[in-house]
Amino acid sequence: MNAGAPSLAGRLRRPPGRLGVYAPWPLVGVTLLLVTLVIFTPVLVLNSHQPGPGILTQAELVVDKTSNNATLHFYVWALGETIRYDAIRIGVATSFNWTGAPGLNWSAVNWTSWNNGTDVLSVMFASSANPVALNISAHYVSPSGQTWYYGLLAFYVSPATSSAGESLYSYSGTSGVTVTSPLAVSNDTLPAVILLADVGPGGPP
Repeated sequence: MNAGAPSLAGRLRRPPGRLGVYAPWPLVGVTLLLVTLVIFTPVLVLNSHQPGPGILTQAELVVDKTSNNATLHFYVWALGETIRYDAIRIGVATSFNWTGAPGLNWSAVNWTSWNNGTDVLSVMFASSANPVALNISAHYVSPSGQTWYYGLLAFYVSPATSSAGESLYSYSGTSGVTVTSPLAVSNDTLPAVILLADVGPGGPP
């Protein structure tokens, strides 16, 4: 055999390119695997270990309606998407007289039905009643603390007129819970987000 001729293995082996010299494929594969673990492991940890009460656990009510549907849709959940509440309770009242004016006689409001959830991320329901009032409480518990979120709210949808569409009137009976009223029923203004009051570990008044 000619000592100067390249071997068959040498002729068939592809010479490494510039990238292959600095980043061999086995090393690249291991690096990508480690990056994937680093990215997704914190999500798993956050889902299994609830944080203490704070900005992520803040409960909110989302109100939505379309102009071609008589139904109001309500969603109660946390600012943090993976926050689980120990309990969410939503009392509903429908048989009372109110047309969106400031002020409401809450003693005339009777909570005739309840939507309850235990160990849940959210509670959602819909109502075609007009007006409708909500008595909302959400209890959050973690190893580092607990708190209650609370809101007493009423909603009324005014009929559409020849010059304007429907309007959503809101009223808050809870200190620390603010609403914007009225709001036009349109895709530009709804859904609307209302932050519930943090009333501490002692619970709603």
